[in-house]
Amino acid sequence: MALLLLQLAGHPEEIAATKLDQCLPDGAFFLDFSRPLGRLRFCGVWNRWIGTTMALNVPVIHEGEAGGRRVIAVDRVDPYFKELQRLWLERHPMTRPEPKRMVDKLCIEADFAAQFPDDARRAN
Repeated sequence: MALLLLQLAGHPEEIAATKLDQCLPDGAFFLDFSRPLGRLRFCGVWNRWIGTTMALNVPVIHEGEAGGRRVIAVDRVDPYFKELQRLWLERHPMTRPEPKRMVDKLCIEADFAAQFPDDARRAN
């Protein structure tokens, strides 16, 4: 599944991310510029420090949580691969706004599994 980045009317200052055709109502995940972008590199061996960046671990946060802890994987072939790196250079570190309303952790897990099924399986 390819990543889709969106602007949502209710959150004009945020960039929503999903691997569906659209975000779930009241279950959007946003790029979390308060945390660093992770890079998986290859230089004879896979590592985080040297070599060509082959994949990104992109921090995301649910619209109803105060502190994010989830990441999604974005491979080099994804159309947003370079754009994500540019966005992190431009915006990280950025203080996150407080959520408009808090959401139950089980709902957040369900929303994550629905929008990022491969990433949810890898996290468990």
